[in-house]
Amino acid sequence: MSSRGTVHASGAVARSGALALVGAVVSALMGFAFTITLGRTLGPAGAGVVLQAVAAFTIALAVGRFGLDTTAVWLLPRLADENPARLRAGLTGLLLPALGLGVVAGLGLAAIAATYPPQQRELTLALWGMAGFLPLAAVMTVGLSATRGLGGVRPFVLINSIAVPTARPALVLAITALGLGSVAVAISWVAPTVLAVVVTLWLLRRRVRRAERRAGDPPVDAWPDRGLVRRIRGYALPRSVSTVLEQGLLWLDVVLVGVLAGQAAAGVYGTASRLVAAGLVLSTALRIVVAPQYSRSLGRGDVPAAQRLYTMTTSWIVLGSLPVPILFSLFGGTWLGLFGPGFQDGSLALGLLCVGLAGVLLAGNIQSMLLMSGRSGWVAVNKGLALLVTLGLLVILVPWLGIEGAAIAWSVGALVDTGLATWQVQRLIGVTVAGSDVGVAVLVATVGFGLPALVSRLLLGDTWTALLIGTVVGGAVWAGASAWLRERLHLHGVLMMVQRRRSEGEDH
Repeated sequence: MSSRGTVHASGAVARSGALALVGAVVSALMGFAFTITLGRTLGPAGAGVVLQAVAAFTIALAVGRFGLDTTAVWLLPRLADENPARLRAGLTGLLLPALGLGVVAGLGLAAIAATYPPQQRELTLALWGMAGFLPLAAVMTVGLSATRGLGGVRPFVLINSIAVPTARPALVLAITALGLGSVAVAISWVAPTVLAVVVTLWLLRRRVRRAERRAGDPPVDAWPDRGLVRRIRGYALPRSVSTVLEQGLLWLDVVLVGVLAGQAAAGVYGTASRLVAAGLVLSTALRIVVAPQYSRSLGRGDVPAAQRLYTMTTSWIVLGSLPVPILFSLFGGTWLGLFGPGFQDGSLALGLLCVGLAGVLLAGNIQSMLLMSGRSGWVAVNKGLALLVTLGLLVILVPWLGIEGAAIAWSVGALVDTGLATWQVQRLIGVTVAGSDVGVAVLVATVGFGLPALVSRLLLGDTWTALLIGTVVGGAVWAGASAWLRERLHLHGVLMMVQRRRSEGEDH
């Protein structure tokens, strides 16, 4: 591809990713606000109940959606290219199973909650209340992914990344103001799903009609034939396994910490683990945009295009995201102090979690690349091995080291999962993960930003003053180095987006 073509491609991704990035930032901030509100209103023990309930619900939702959300992102762009008249049939084959499996997952969650011991009565009641929302949450998740597969990220971002997360901290404040406790707060976390699923289905219906009009092909049938069902099932089945395992990797540590170390420990550890999720904001935003593009490029056999897109976005992810684990590692006590008394005990665990986070960031959207190549079975194997490693380490280390042991277990599991996917993408697809451009991004983030932050921490300690000085000085060096190396970092696409938006604003 010529340099002009590369600039055009990067500009397109940057423009498409702008709204997704805004949504990811809002989602992270609202998640942060939700966790702060939990800690301040319910304390470590009450927050532990809510976070364990959220963890269990999220794992059950992975069962309910059965990998159909990722299947929608993979399948619908290909159907739109091959035969747009089959889009409705494809959606039927995606949404109806999600509804049915959501019911099954909800019943399973309620049954498992009934086995909890009496001392975890609040958690049992919370899970019983949340289980009824699982079918709606499954349909909403698959439906929003279908809108991505049909082109554009606006519905996904506005509903999943902005509206629902924004409602959650507000509901916590309202519920605790009424004198209600952790059970009601946990149920409020899933309550926004009711309205969200209605809006999602309405928007999805409009998108399908628009795609059909654009193609000029009337729908042949709203029900999938056997071939399409096999195609959906063939991709979704291994993906469903990997999705459950993936959510297990993300959330099972919180549940096991509650079982092995108590509700208060789960509250502190769960809070630290939610902070780590802030480091994935940019990666998540770009994944929303690039996954359908990976699917199209690899579906056409255009591996070089997928390579260019991967290298470009990985440079952005490393450059923009590595400062987050650096700040959390150096100033963990300061950050956790925001959540109230007792949460600063998790500062060392937060630093250990950031080791795993950094490893995940260095690989960029490697999981999306492997998934969109159609190799969902390999992803399932990777997640299974990583989960086995994580579970084994959790059982061994948590009784011995407490929440620090849980952090070590999670980081090792994350690195195993990422390492396997990286090796497979190189061997099976032919996309090279390591590259000089990504190395430049690593240097700018770690030396340009990290070194001033480290000096500030050593001189002034784990304080807000040190955090602010380190961030300002490190940010200035980071920004200057990024501007100087903008070609190597592929930042011309971002600059084009800004310039185009300014010119559009002047024209209007």
